[in-house]
Amino acid sequence: MKNTTLCYIEQDGRYLMMHRVKKIGDCNKDKWIGIGGHLEEYESPMDCILREAKEETGLTLTDCIYRGLVSFCSPNYETEQMHLFSAHTFEGTLREDCEEGDLQWISEDQLFGLPMWEGDRIFLRLLPQNVPFFLLKLVYDADGNLISHDLTFTADTRRPLLISACLLGTACRYDGKTKPLPVSVLKALSEQFLLIPVCGEVLGGLPTPRIPAEIQSDRTVLRRDGVDVTEEYRRGADEVLKYASLTDAKTALLKARSPSCGCGQIYDGTFSGALCTGNGITAQALLDRGIAVYTEEQLEKLGIYESNE
Repeated sequence: MKNTTLCYIEQDGRYLMMHRVKKIGDCNKDKWIGIGGHLEEYESPMDCILREAKEETGLTLTDCIYRGLVSFCSPNYETEQMHLFSAHTFEGTLREDCEEGDLQWISEDQLFGLPMWEGDRIFLRLLPQNVPFFLLKLVYDADGNLISHDLTFTADTRRPLLISACLLGTACRYDGKTKPLPVSVLKALSEQFLLIPVCGEVLGGLPTPRIPAEIQSDRTVLRRDGVDVTEEYRRGADEVLKYASLTDAKTALLKARSPSCGCGQIYDGTFSGALCTGNGITAQALLDRGIAVYTEEQLEKLGIYESNE
């Protein structure tokens, strides 16, 4: 079994990626991956990733965080233990050439459109989340297709909870603002649950801020100016389902009345402020998957009460 390191450097919503097009016989040929390489004798994983980052990029990482251990299993290669890191700050200047491949800063919204190992998409979805150290086993067939994965969070007994990112303070609403829950409520939630922030609209590719949209009677989603954004809402719902699958989340806490997250009541499509019975696109997708969905107006169903303040 060989031991390697892999680090994803993120800054300002962009990841430093390497397009592996230079090395002969490279198992990662033509794929985009992070920075890293094999552990040398007497090196720890941290020693290795700091050395590899300096050699490959010219950068000195100053906040490297050990995020997880990924087991890469394939009949074509020796089983590999990849020590996974993330970093956000560094010193130095990015080198213009690298013997391993071409370095390029890639925006987060373009990241998953790149050719990469399918299993890499799993842990790349986890890195922006505040999840505990994890173990991930990836099993590929001889053709390089991912046939199974097993994800385990270590030293954490909290249940995963999908939660609308705006409720945590992320400014991702249509108006560019946020609707954070009271600090005491967030504290109580984080004590009981592993919080997985999601926003179906942003994950679907919509900008922030954006023109308000509402669900029509035929379940299409129209912006106030009449533009159809149903596809973006459905794409975002699919992305949230991927987070649910990866983390084995059985419960979600979503923003009330939103065309994406509303559960039980949503705006009626007239942009008049009137409400009707119904569920947002993401909320309905989660319910169809058997995931319990609540809004911030139903905290008591999660065992959270305003009196916690």
